[in-house]
Amino acid sequence: MFRSDAPTNYEDVYRGLVDRLAGADYRHAMMFLGARDAGEEVALDVLGRTCLVGPGGVRSADQGPLDFTVRIVVAYYILHGGSGESGRKWVSYRDFKDGAFFHATFSQIVENKIATDFSGRPARLRQAGESLGCYLLEADLGGDICLGFPALPRVPLALVFYDADEDFPASARVLFDETAPRYLDMECLAVLGLILADQLPVSG
Repeated sequence: MFRSDAPTNYEDVYRGLVDRLAGADYRHAMMFLGARDAGEEVALDVLGRTCLVGPGGVRSADQGPLDFTVRIVVAYYILHGGSGESGRKWVSYRDFKDGAFFHATFSQIVENKIATDFSGRPARLRQAGESLGCYLLEADLGGDICLGFPALPRVPLALVFYDADEDFPASARVLFDETAPRYLDMECLAVLGLILADQLPVSG
C-alpha cells in the first residue's frame, strides 16, 4: 500500500473492504473507536477532516475527494475493532514487534520526505500542521518542533522535527502511541504516516 503499488491495487483492496463494512460493528466503533452516530453511518475525524463510514464505504463529510489510502485505513480501523486505553508512551515505528519489514520504506517516504519538504522552514511546518489539526506536544521528545496529530481518534501521531544546521541536515521522526497496533496492522500504521507526510501542505 505504498506509492510503488499500482493505483488499481488500492481500488481492489478498497472494494473488498466495502463488502466487509456491510457487516461491521458500528456500535463498537462508537463505544471504543471514537466514532460518532451519523444516522446510517458513523463519523470520525481523520487529520482534521471528518469521514463518514457505513455499508456503502468511506466518504468525506464535505463531499470532497478522498484518497484511496485514507479510505482503506479508515475502513481497516473500523473493521479491526480495537479497544483499550492509551499507553501514553510514544514509540518509533521500528520499535513495534512487526515493524522491521516496512521500517526502511517508512523512514524514506515518510520521515525523510517531511524533513526535505520543511528543511529551513520550521515555521511553515507548524502552519502546515495546524491545517491538519495539530497541537504543540508537551513531551520530552526533543526536536526544534514537536507536534501532536489526532490522526485517528485512538491513533495519535507525534512529529519531532530537527531543522538543518551547519553540521546536520534536517531530520524528522514520526512516532506512535505504543497501543497503536491494537487498532491497525503494521502496514496500515505505515500508510497512516504516509498520509500525514502527503497531506502536510508544503506551500502556503
